[in-house]
Amino acid sequence: MEYKEFAKYYDKFYKNKNYAKETEFLMNFINQDDRIIDIGCGTGLHASLLQQHGFTVDGLDRNKEMLEIAKTRIHSNLYLQNVLDIHIKQKYDVIISMFAVLNHLKDTQELEKALMNVKNILTDRGKIIMDLHNPQSSGKKIDSYNNMTRTMEWHFDKKTKIEDSKILFEIDGKKYMDHHTFRIFTIDEVKECCENVGLVVKKVYENYDMNKCGSATSKNLQFLIGKANS
Repeated sequence: MEYKEFAKYYDKFYKNKNYAKETEFLMNFINQDDRIIDIGCGTGLHASLLQQHGFTVDGLDRNKEMLEIAKTRIHSNLYLQNVLDIHIKQKYDVIISMFAVLNHLKDTQELEKALMNVKNILTDRGKIIMDLHNPQSSGKKIDSYNNMTRTMEWHFDKKTKIEDSKILFEIDGKKYMDHHTFRIFTIDEVKECCENVGLVVKKVYENYDMNKCGSATSKNLQFLIGKANS
């Protein structure tokens, strides 16, 4: 997709996403003086809500157009970088990665590389909160907002662990097609990748609920991760 034109519509299509609930979940792991960075911050909505609660939040995203919007919300450092190639001197107490950002990685080798890069900017007793998509089936849905329509169709292959998605956006008479593949990482794969780079999964949650443990059948998983020696 050409985000240069589409980025300004992104928030409208995801306006029903419960950012407030997700932010409340994150706040269970954050102290008031923690330095935070949002990896794959997109247009900056999670960071903005955390800032409203008094936290200092930086952002990182590989998409220039998304960061241009994030600049209007995040009053701190913004980095135009890829999680596979992070160059930041600052260390962070809390690193968040929301909305299935790391599902864009193609295999466990890339996941390990990303986790190592994230570990390198994490303080010794810091925390990583990572959200991953965990589909159970294929499907299709259509939704509309005013003069905008989104048609989503996705196919999940349990053998390859690949979800292939096609999304057609119709906005003001123009059509935008998004086609992406997600690599779906199992809980065991995430744990192994973490162990290989000196991290440890401390807990897995389901759907941003502190009272629900994540499992193989959870639609969304949130991982609480720390350094292995902390």
